[in-house]
Amino acid sequence: MSHRPVAIVTGASSGIGAETALALARRGYAVVLAARRADRLQEAAERCEQAGGLARVTVTDVAVEKQVKTLVAGAVEEFGRLDAMVNNAGLGVFARAHETTTQDMRAIFEVNFFGLFYGCKAAAAVMTRQRSGHIFNVSSVLGKRGSPFHGAYSATKFAVCGLTDALRVELMPYNIRVTCVLPALTATEFFKGSPRGRAARSGFRKWQGIVPARLVGERIAAAVGKSRPEILFSAGGRLLTVISALWPRAADAMMRIYLDDLVKNLK
Repeated sequence: MSHRPVAIVTGASSGIGAETALALARRGYAVVLAARRADRLQEAAERCEQAGGLARVTVTDVAVEKQVKTLVAGAVEEFGRLDAMVNNAGLGVFARAHETTTQDMRAIFEVNFFGLFYGCKAAAAVMTRQRSGHIFNVSSVLGKRGSPFHGAYSATKFAVCGLTDALRVELMPYNIRVTCVLPALTATEFFKGSPRGRAARSGFRKWQGIVPARLVGERIAAAVGKSRPEILFSAGGRLLTVISALWPRAADAMMRIYLDDLVKNLK
């Protein structure tokens, strides 16, 4: 049993997950890294150890509830508690919504929504007994505004935002905090492992900006224990969120420009 604070990070083999685990390790956490790629997980764990943390690897497919339960139970058995659960694992589908296959739609929901839901359930069971803890659900700015060619992804992230909002209030009596993390475009390997995956090439990248995965990880680690309902990262992301809520027609016009630019670059 460790006297260090304990965190679990899913999708920790690369990108936001790996950087979040590293940021937590630098703060002295015992970090349990979970993902499907054992070799990449081990590399990320070694970086955490070199940064002063204590790291463990648990190969996990978050789409399988039993594996998520085993992940959380194993961390608690070894370290005695759970202070932070970062539900980050996710994938994308690049296709028009009406052309997305049913198989791809189900696959993305299994990982992005149900995998995260399993993590919330397992973590909450531990944290309610402790009467403390912090759950981070990594959604996206596209969980506030649907985007052309990312309809399936946006649908899962809208679901994540709704679940997170409800969970945050429900767990308040137990002294558990729940934060929705809303990155915009992030410099990761995200689309490389996604069904029908590819990164969208668009001039909007220049307007929105690319957020380094390290920045997202550091912001998550710094927010543990703090009352932060949401974490947004870019001015473009904030603007899109506000316009979508207050002036949907203007947001549609912006997305139409994005669509036309995107289609042009697909040719």
